[in-house]
Amino acid sequence: MQVQWHIATEAAKGLYYLHHDCSLLIHHRNIKSNNILIDSNFEAHVADFDHAKFLHDPGASECISSITGSYGYIALEYAYMLRVDEKSDVYNFGMVLLELITGQQSVGGLGDGVDIVRWAWKTVLGVKEDTDLAAVMAIVDNRLTPSPAELITNLFKVAMLCVEEQSTERSTMREVVHMLSDLDAAAR
Repeated sequence: MQVQWHIATEAAKGLYYLHHDCSLLIHHRNIKSNNILIDSNFEAHVADFDHAKFLHDPGASECISSITGSYGYIALEYAYMLRVDEKSDVYNFGMVLLELITGQQSVGGLGDGVDIVRWAWKTVLGVKEDTDLAAVMAIVDNRLTPSPAELITNLFKVAMLCVEEQSTERSTMREVVHMLSDLDAAAR
């Protein structure tokens, strides 16, 4: 789990840079597992900027005329209202975290067209703050064990904060990096 944790944290830092520290802030619009490249030192690099746009007004949503990105990762406000902002990338990143934790694809791998977010909530019964450890461990990819269960549970909580239905309820990438760094420090 430590390697996956490191990769997730490094990818989050890359998005943080695009959203908060770049001289021209960038909204990636296509964060998915295939667009996080790993080098020989297991350092993560955000790739594929074909759909990227500059953020002209950070924090404000923008109306787009058509959807770009990958099916299964697109944020709800983008899919239904064609509105995007940096929180759409946060949603995409949360989907990647859920794939990492569960070993499942964002859509299609669970049957009946159920996406990974609804499946995770249904399985864990939608409890956020006091997430039942056993319920979370029921959805965890067994290849991640024997990772500390508390670490995986906290990573699940971060992922679910990223995929909140309302974009205003989602964390920013700054907050995500902070949470992942805190969890990493606690795990050591």
